[in-house]
Amino acid sequence: MTDITTIFQGSTLMMILLGLGTGFMLKYRFPISKTTERLIDMVGDVLLNLLQMFAVPLIVTSVISGVTALNSKLSGKTAFYIIIYVCGTTTLAVIVGMILVLTLEPGGDTKGEESKLRVPEYAMHFVFMDIIRNMVPESFVQAFFEHYQTKVVKVSLIDNTIVSGSGQNDTEMQMKGGYVDGANMLGLIIWSFTIGILLNKVGPRAKATVKAAREMNDVIKIIFKYILWYMPIGIYFLMIGHVLETEDWKSVIKVGKLIVVLFLGFAIHSFVTLPLIYFAFTRKNPFLVFRHVNKALLNAVTMASSSATLPITLQCCEENMKVDVRFCRLMLPIVSTINMNGMAIYEVIAAIFVAELSHMNLDAGYIISIGLTSAVASFGAAGVPMMGPASTVMVLTAVGLPAKHVSILMVFEWFVDHFATMVNVLGDCFGVGLINHLCQEELKDMDNDKGIRSISQLELDLLCLEPKDKANPSPSSTPSRSISPK
Repeated sequence: MTDITTIFQGSTLMMILLGLGTGFMLKYRFPISKTTERLIDMVGDVLLNLLQMFAVPLIVTSVISGVTALNSKLSGKTAFYIIIYVCGTTTLAVIVGMILVLTLEPGGDTKGEESKLRVPEYAMHFVFMDIIRNMVPESFVQAFFEHYQTKVVKVSLIDNTIVSGSGQNDTEMQMKGGYVDGANMLGLIIWSFTIGILLNKVGPRAKATVKAAREMNDVIKIIFKYILWYMPIGIYFLMIGHVLETEDWKSVIKVGKLIVVLFLGFAIHSFVTLPLIYFAFTRKNPFLVFRHVNKALLNAVTMASSSATLPITLQCCEENMKVDVRFCRLMLPIVSTINMNGMAIYEVIAAIFVAELSHMNLDAGYIISIGLTSAVASFGAAGVPMMGPASTVMVLTAVGLPAKHVSILMVFEWFVDHFATMVNVLGDCFGVGLINHLCQEELKDMDNDKGIRSISQLELDLLCLEPKDKANPSPSSTPSRSISPK
């Protein structure tokens, strides 16, 4: 197994370097046509499509099977710990990003000339409204491919139609909401968790449904193992496409200071904040986690998608970190969707950077609003590549700041996004290990419970345990299984 992992990681790294080299060679030595560029993009898109096609069903089936593998009390306690961990680490990530960007000021001196643009009142409530709408989707099936999003559009005052021109006469900027492409992960997670709890309540009558969810989960994992062998080829063409799509390389030099600030934020959160939290509660060496999950981190850097990295993250946490398999199936699909520490750092730094480019003299109220909105926006961010600029536009619009300089982020966002995803995955792994440690006693009590238990709870628990964890009831507990007929 170790040899296969080494070969896989080595081939992936080699394809990244080859892809970058080939991209620069094609761009500056052998110019290619637009048709050839589309063919190159197509090979990389196939990989992303395959991963995204199975990532969403994997998350849903993992959450359902994970909840049904635990009793109701432990599921509720785990959910409480997840909320505390996600909110806490995201808040710390935003604070780190805000301190760095306000101290180093990569966008220029904010005390200089103020912009003459009228800054409207911030509309942070639109972000909260989108999150609430997505928490209760119109259809569970629709949530697999669409989510609700509010956008800022230019509307004609004459016929109330959306216009795309640059003219300012007879137009105004308005908020327009509607469904857009992309899975509604927040809604899927919440209702998958709810379905799992309800299946626990139903008891043995839900045997077939629980078994189907578990078997589907195992099948998708097997499919992922075959898809991952196509990953080096897809990554090779993705790297070529990234290089060919980047036109203004001079802008990369202009935003070099911003990139340094971002990577400094990633490093502080990864090597200081998360390890300190883990050590404070577990008293274990936090840097062993890096060694245990290095395969998942490498794939996060190459794929720039926490959802696509989920199968490998599950494998690393179960086999290397020795996290209880029931916790992995329940927690990782949830935290990989809502625990976006790297995205939160990126959002708050990028938003304040754009405001600095516009010479905005931000007061404390706006800075706090940007930080809060960045944190909230990161909860519902899709775990797919190239979401940074789109999310930054939403943050800037929500707090009423101009988004005209966001286009400069597109020059380097594809590069930074890979490392932001690594921070996301690392935060997930630390969280799973931490909460698994905090719930060890409850897990032991559930495994060693010899008291009188209801037939429905006993049968459902035995159904959802891994084969190696199943145990025959002791003779002392045998009488408790008999009940008098009704």
